[in-house]
Amino acid sequence: MTGPVEAAVRARLEPEAQLPTPTERATFQIGAMTSDALILLFGPKKTRTAISWACLEGIPDYLRGRQWVRVGANRDVQGDQDALDGYVKQFIKRQTADYVAVVLERAGIVELDRARPARVKLRS
Repeated sequence: MTGPVEAAVRARLEPEAQLPTPTERATFQIGAMTSDALILLFGPKKTRTAISWACLEGIPDYLRGRQWVRVGANRDVQGDQDALDGYVKQFIKRQTADYVAVVLERAGIVELDRARPARVKLRS
């Protein structure tokens, strides 16, 4: 059964879409949308990274009741538990929170403040 985040992503994004990182210094690509995950492609080699729908579906609950939350993407495998990065790293131990924030912004799930440090909040 498709959840609301997956439905929003599928409705507003398409495979091969090029998206800017929050700093807009680089781009990444939507690779595919499988039944289990959203596949993102990073860098010139288009390295495949799967973000599970379970991870993405939990983000609205994580953000609910909070104001702006730092994206906080970093290479620490534990992530900052007060940032979106800490939530995402419970599912995948890679620096992906910045890309996830952009996808969710395009899907209409979050607002993204690109000023440093980048922050997100649940769209009202």
